[in-house]
This record gives sequence, structure tokens and C-alpha cells, in this order.
Amino acid sequence: MNIEERLAIFIRRLELAPPVGSAEEAMDLVCRLIEEVEDEFCSVLRQEPPPLRFTGRMHAARRDRMRRLPQGTLRADTRRHRIYCQRDGSIRIEYVPEDTTIVTKVGKKQ
Repeated sequence: MNIEERLAIFIRRLELAPPVGSAEEAMDLVCRLIEEVEDEFCSVLRQEPPPLRFTGRMHAARRDRMRRLPQGTLRADTRRHRIYCQRDGSIRIEYVPEDTTIVTKVGKKQ
């Protein structure tokens, strides 16, 4: 299965997942789902820590590529995507080369 098909499965699973209530839970959800999809559909094995170079496999965001922004937002930079997880658990993932949002998900209502 090619990477675009796997990314579509990841996005579908993210949209269907129950909302979470914090930035940390949101980032954990994104990272867990991407690894689950790749473990299931990608022939390239998982590496710990994820490599810096592209191997053909999507990896969870590296902890050393995450930072906390004002108002408690967690931001992670990956090879071609930027992931924003807000304090309320909402998620936005942007495709950096085209500066477009590919998915948004609301957080858990408090």
C-alpha cells in the first residue's frame, strides 16, 4: 500500500477516534494512530528512535521535534507536516509544502 493510501487511513481513524481533553492526550493519539497504521500496512519496520531520514514509513512525531507554544499548544514538526494539539484536545495537521490544513478534530467538551 502506498504512503498516500496509508495517510488516508490514518486520517480516517483520527476522525473516528473519540475526542480527547488535553494537548498531551491529542499528541499521544496522533502518534499512536500513525504507528498502528504503519505497523498494519507498511512493509518498512518501525525504528526507535524514528530516523531523521525518510525510509518510506511514516513515524510518530519525534519528541525532540515537539515544543510547547503559548496558551499550552503542543506543536510537532515532521518531515512534511506540522501537528498542532491544543489545550482542549483539538488537533490540526498541516501539509507544510502547500501550507494547507489536511485534518482538524475538535477536542472533548469540558
